[in-house]
Amino acid sequence: MLKVILLSVFVPLCLAATTPATNDIVSVLAARTSESILVDLVKTAGLADVLSQGGPFTVFAPYDYAFSRLGNDTLTALKKDPNTLAETLKYHVVNGIYKLKDLHVNELQLDSLAGTKIRINYYFTARRHVTAEGSRIIRSDIMASNGVIHIVHDVMMPAAGSIVDVLTADGNFSTLVAAAKAAGLVEALQQGPFTLMAPSNTAFAALGDKVDKLLANPDLLKKVLLYHVIPGTIYKDGLHSGSLHTLEEADRERISASFFGTTVHVDGTTSVIKPDISATNGVVHMINHVLIPSSLRTQIMNL
Repeated sequence: MLKVILLSVFVPLCLAATTPATNDIVSVLAARTSESILVDLVKTAGLADVLSQGGPFTVFAPYDYAFSRLGNDTLTALKKDPNTLAETLKYHVVNGIYKLKDLHVNELQLDSLAGTKIRINYYFTARRHVTAEGSRIIRSDIMASNGVIHIVHDVMMPAAGSIVDVLTADGNFSTLVAAAKAAGLVEALQQGPFTLMAPSNTAFAALGDKVDKLLANPDLLKKVLLYHVIPGTIYKDGLHSGSLHTLEEADRERISASFFGTTVHVDGTTSVIKPDISATNGVVHMINHVLIPSSLRTQIMNL
């Protein structure tokens, strides 16, 4: 009888000694081994109290490898600028609890604590991946007392503007911007959401004098450019081998993607060389060739 009484007292004491005193978001992250950089940055940005005492929140938490891919220079610069760091981290947090099942809504947009939108995509046909601003959720539904945590593969950055804004701000797309203006497509590219396979200036240069001939033929140019626009937002994690409809309705793009999405080819020989450039109305992937629809190939060759 005495042994039973002692055990009934001793076991709860042991459990109390080994169980964390709190299980708020910051404490849960700190108890894990793969999010130590995030925890340090949260403290540096002065957000620890908010994330431990406020809420409920949903946190899209980049693991250490995601931060390491930013490079030491970027991390050091963020640490020296607490305001920018805080805004970057707040972009990973939304009010309310969204478990993974709640994120199975393609093109869902959530308001981050930074005041900018986070685009959620659910790619049912591509291994059922869920992405937040293109960053794949690699572990989900880690519960805390004041919210839920999803571990994401990349540090998320808010979109710098619409697809047109993104193209205009990047000098590598000046020929594409000029072509969109000549074809009268600038306003259309402000709509969406769209996925744009965006040829670089080098890709256009490879066409030689055909660029000027296309610019002088707005109707044909428009069809060629529309072939580069896919309805919906398809980040790299959503691209899978198959064919996709474009806004040029006569043809389909043929996508060939490796299993882990490390390489993506379009129409056989064209490569995605810079994927996942977020825009407020979709996503841009830089490609190394201008895509020519099959139905227009002969016409363009004869220019």
